[in-house]
Amino acid sequence: MSKHTIGLLLIAVVALGAMTGVAAAEGDLGVTVDDADGEPTVTVTENGTAVENATVNVSVVDPANESYAGASEYTTDANGTVGLSTPEEDVTVNVTAEYENDSTTTTIDLEAPDGLVIDVESTDGEPVVTVTDNDTAVENASVNVTTADGQNVTYADEGDYETDENGTVTLSAAEEDVTIDVTATDENESVSTTVDLETPEGLALDVSNTDGEPVVTVTDDDEAAENASVNVTTADGQNVTYVGEGSYETDENGTVTLNAAEANVTVDVTAGYENDTVSTTVDLTVDGGEAEDQSFGQLVQDFIDRLQDREGGIGAAVSDFVTENNPGNAPDHAGSPSGPDDAGNGSDADNGRNAGNASDGPGNAPDHAGQGNGNDGEQGPPDHTGQGNGNDGEQGPPDHAGPDGDDGDDTKEDDTDDADDADKSGEEGEDGAEDDDDDGNAGNGPGNGNGQGNGNGPQN
Repeated sequence: MSKHTIGLLLIAVVALGAMTGVAAAEGDLGVTVDDADGEPTVTVTENGTAVENATVNVSVVDPANESYAGASEYTTDANGTVGLSTPEEDVTVNVTAEYENDSTTTTIDLEAPDGLVIDVESTDGEPVVTVTDNDTAVENASVNVTTADGQNVTYADEGDYETDENGTVTLSAAEEDVTIDVTATDENESVSTTVDLETPEGLALDVSNTDGEPVVTVTDDDEAAENASVNVTTADGQNVTYVGEGSYETDENGTVTLNAAEANVTVDVTAGYENDTVSTTVDLTVDGGEAEDQSFGQLVQDFIDRLQDREGGIGAAVSDFVTENNPGNAPDHAGSPSGPDDAGNGSDADNGRNAGNASDGPGNAPDHAGQGNGNDGEQGPPDHTGQGNGNDGEQGPPDHAGPDGDDGDDTKEDDTDDADDADKSGEEGEDGAEDDDDDGNAGNGPGNGNGQGNGNGPQN
């Protein structure tokens, strides 16, 4: 074969291949299924152009478990489309398109439309009834609301309604827990549901972190109540005052943070919002005894610092705090500043015979000390010391000291003679009590002075 012939043959083969490629491109058959609005539509195209009179075959993938009334053979129209029937239940189908000598297949899930649907939301507030048909809002659908049977309560919004352009009807909140039946009707279709309605909680108040900085939270139907008023007062019948007393307003989270308590205290908290109020009583405790570890001055300063944001003056509050928390305040059992309750003065029933005091506390002479009127705050000598005139605030010598006792701490030298008479003190004690103003007796020495319980009552 000549080279020329071979060349011609090659050109012919290339041309034939090119023609075959064009034919293959022209035979690019496609099929799609659009399931919009629950009405499936099959479209057949070739190279992007609608194919009229193409054959479309629809079959169920799992016929043993599913069925579809639209499973059949169809022919496309001038637009290359075939309309299928709406499935009564969800089903998976194979769709095969054939045209001339070409064919193609696709698998698709067909979903049954929802049809008329009724839904009720916000059952613990103002219930909202929504009616849709194939997921589209139904305007002017009729809605009937009745109280379900077998209850001892009645729902206030029983009656007939009509949906708005959004397919909704808003009902009033239940005054008490109740079950209702709701029926929606559109054209020739209707749907019903039964719903439990709960009474809304309304305004609610909570106080947390009661052993630190208390946080007051105010909610209305479980939603944060911003700008609600909060009033805090110390509960009645207590000897303490809460540092955080006052009026407040909640933030965007419906909360108010209070000052930590300086001492264990019970407070009353009241919240007001719109036309509703709610109150609670809370016990606040001191965390870890921090207040006891601080100096009184620091406590007062901290108290003042915490009052800076308080409405109104702070003078009265500071005064009350200082009075109630002053560490110098004597406890109840301490008695009056002049001494314990049982430390009688000279006006007691014994008329000063026992040095004006029945107590052995500081400054109170014991019973045997006689009627000394010493004013140097020291005890006088006991009865057996006689009527010594020592004025140096020191005791004379006891009986066993003898006449020669010269200890400067017990008596002066010129009191030696008086010490010799100490043995007679037991007999002369009562007489000495009568003469102590003139004789400078033991009362003028280190006797019972003007201590916490004085001995200057009337003498018998």
